[in-house]
Amino acid sequence: MILETIPALSALTADQKLQLVSELWQDVSRETTITAQTTALLDKCLQECAANPDAVRTTEQVTAGIQELKKHIAASRA
Repeated sequence: MILETIPALSALTADQKLQLVSELWQDVSRETTITAQTTALLDKCLQECAANPDAVRTTEQVTAGIQELKKHIAASRA
């Protein structure tokens, strides 16, 4: 596991770890091409979302949920 090979990662705060995840994701996305298989899967997912819009959450709803989770975590540490 990566945490075992880079122990300094365990010392990072939750915010620092989230920032690292974001930076790693950006780095990987620059190096990765989207295959025809991935495109087909994304198209299928979009079709399913369009067919059943009540089953998906908006970006705003996801963001609000993350913010609530962060508040909950912060309150539990206080």
